[in-house]
Amino acid sequence: MRRRPKLSYANVVSTLALFVALSGAGAYAASQLPPKSVGEPELRPGAVTAEKLRKNAVIAPKIKALAVKQGKIANGAVSGVKLANGAVSGEKLAEGAVTTSKLANGAVTGEKVDESSLGQVPSAAKADFATSAESANPVAFARVNAEGKVDPAFSKGIATANVTVEESGLYCITAPGFTPRGAQVTVEDVGAGSVTATAKVNSGPCPAPQVAVQTYGGLSLSKVPEPFFVVLYR
Repeated sequence: MRRRPKLSYANVVSTLALFVALSGAGAYAASQLPPKSVGEPELRPGAVTAEKLRKNAVIAPKIKALAVKQGKIANGAVSGVKLANGAVSGEKLAEGAVTTSKLANGAVTGEKVDESSLGQVPSAAKADFATSAESANPVAFARVNAEGKVDPAFSKGIATANVTVEESGLYCITAPGFTPRGAQVTVEDVGAGSVTATAKVNSGPCPAPQVAVQTYGGLSLSKVPEPFFVVLYR
């Protein structure tokens, strides 16, 4: 009859030691890794995923220069509040990046415009002589009868009080509010014979800044009272 081997104390102890070594000892060793003992070679590809990163774990000093490229930035990730003051300078802008539609209303003010870069607008040529046109526009005109009375229906800026009869056919006219630089007179022919008139500005028998109007009539063109139209220019 074959005899079975008996378990000894030494066999039991050695078996338990092997069991502990295979189970508990490995787990203990994994939880007690020395500092800096796990490097890149020990990391399995894809082992560090986004959800494994602690919030705010990746800060600016941890990012390698040029590591964040345009293709790595999500649409809308960089908003205005994320940009530091002065971060976007002129040399950072691509050619044609700032178009008219990108400019806010009122963004380009007068002091920002180089006047030498502006051309003349199409209708501005007509405005070049605006100053002379203003002076050519009759500021005051009147229809004056032979006695120096002004007809308000055909007058502007000149009243009877502005006309003085100095002598036969000589009228001194004052322009209220300005000194005339030009005048034109036309005699109103109400009878037979030849009539004419002259106008002198700031010179002649009437003291400046009055306008002197002298009327003539008859074949001899002597100084006689005649009705006339007068226009004064600023």
